[in-house]
Amino acid sequence: MNAERAIDHTLAHWVRARSGSDVLARAAAAASRDEGLGHVCAALRDEGFSDADLAGLRAHAWVNDGGQFTPFVLDAQANFYAWRNWRHETGVAHAVRARAQARTSPLLQNVLAADIGELFDGSDAAATRWQRVAVAAAPGSRIFVLTGGPGTGKTTTALRMLAMLLRHAPACGLPEKPAIALAAPTGKAAQRLAAAIASGTRDLREQLAPGSAFASLLDQIADVQAQTLHRLLGFRPHDNTFARGPGSPLTADIVVVDEVSMIDIAMMRQLLDALRPDAMLILLGDPGQLYAIEAGSVLGDIVASVGENAFPQSLAKSMALVLTVPLAESDAPLAGQIVTLTHVWRAGSKLQTALDALRRGNAVWLDAFLADGGDDSLCLRACADAAALRARVETWIEEHDVFADLMHPRIAPEVALQRLREIQILCALRDSAFGASGINALIARTLAQRCGFIADDTWFHGRPVIVTRNDYTRDLYNGDVGIALQGAEGLRVWFDTGSSLRSFSPRTLPTHETAWAITIHRSQGSEYRDVAVVLPPDADSRILSRELLYTAVSRATRSAEIWTSAAALRAAADRQVRRRGGLRSRLG
Repeated sequence: MNAERAIDHTLAHWVRARSGSDVLARAAAAASRDEGLGHVCAALRDEGFSDADLAGLRAHAWVNDGGQFTPFVLDAQANFYAWRNWRHETGVAHAVRARAQARTSPLLQNVLAADIGELFDGSDAAATRWQRVAVAAAPGSRIFVLTGGPGTGKTTTALRMLAMLLRHAPACGLPEKPAIALAAPTGKAAQRLAAAIASGTRDLREQLAPGSAFASLLDQIADVQAQTLHRLLGFRPHDNTFARGPGSPLTADIVVVDEVSMIDIAMMRQLLDALRPDAMLILLGDPGQLYAIEAGSVLGDIVASVGENAFPQSLAKSMALVLTVPLAESDAPLAGQIVTLTHVWRAGSKLQTALDALRRGNAVWLDAFLADGGDDSLCLRACADAAALRARVETWIEEHDVFADLMHPRIAPEVALQRLREIQILCALRDSAFGASGINALIARTLAQRCGFIADDTWFHGRPVIVTRNDYTRDLYNGDVGIALQGAEGLRVWFDTGSSLRSFSPRTLPTHETAWAITIHRSQGSEYRDVAVVLPPDADSRILSRELLYTAVSRATRSAEIWTSAAALRAAADRQVRRRGGLRSRLG
């Protein structure tokens, strides 16, 4: 059993004092503790509750089966929920199933065949197989989920899906000129989504034949600005509510949300509640990545509710005729509305092979990797203690001229921000020698000795920072990375907001941290050329997991180093996170 927090004990004491039930107090503490660990509910049988305990809970006035309001819900499988989590989970399940069932008939086969041929003209049919399936299957859906690992083309496929929906909007139950919204959980992820859509639009325009009907539709897509999910839904920080909901839905007819693995059960319910019934929701993400910090594993549960790339019988036959490929069949509610992309388009096939092995938990690959130590795309740098880690950090600084360039007194802001995106140290922990704070302090001391500044000074030329809290007034968001540079106006902190470079006085910045090393959680939605992944060397560390390791390594586009012990790496690769909740079964 995991250690309980002070808040768990406080809740148990409050429940015991007011309900008169020691059993209910224990159950409440378990639910609170498990929510802190990311679970939506607590499994009371695993907690040692007897049949008599469960019967007593079911008879208590504060507990119900969810049919009416009570502070707690106990379902038939002895899963114990706080009421709000029960409502979030059942609300998400109901909304997703309703959207899945609202699917209309697909487009005519001759229309699909012609348009798919035009949108993928000149591309390898085998490599783009699942991309074509997704674009052909999306029209008529009210929810569509597109998944895949890094470099599989999720955003470029979503772009073609949007082009198809715009061309056949009335036939898809949409207005003649549908309004589009693009969003992601963080500002950095929203910037990456906007950049990918803009780049994909340019590439697709060049690929289309002269006079293509799709060309004129691309302007509607290119003009859409991506934003954070909080901003899309009108978050009101003064009372922690949202402007958008059932009584004031979003005006967008098509909503595209990227990095959905980062969305918790409460935020997903808020998003679904804010959509009009006739609007279409497109979700993009990689279910192999870390789940949201808050409770729930929404994307993983949705994707797992259907076999990979399975379709209902009628749609499978229709798609097979158009695309000349056989499709697996399923009668699950979301069958045909979830597509997983498998072909990797990025260069660096060795790294992609390793990522696929990590995501699947391939024990044979791991044994071979530990035996030979890896290669120049992915390698293990043995760091069993703090001394070995210090030596590794110093070597990292020596091997990357980014550090010297950032400390150069005349480096231009745009160059500094570009260099900053080339390398990144990613840590499983926030504190300790193996955590982001410890490594940032070590790098500051090392650079101070070499460059002549005072390591204990908060601000100095070349200090990278990451924003840790949204600031809507300054248009800075959690995950945005900037660089402090000394110039004519004194020390200013520069950020690339996607459309322009902006600088701020250090005194006006929202909450932030030094960013030579950042946590793996904070890196989600970002991409770097080379990364170093720092894991605690203790194999028994509870933070180690396959999802953590995969998320960190998948931030790299060229190479990754893993700094830890062999035992800790094996523990991370073997340990898969399973968040407790009923969403998967409700959707299956």
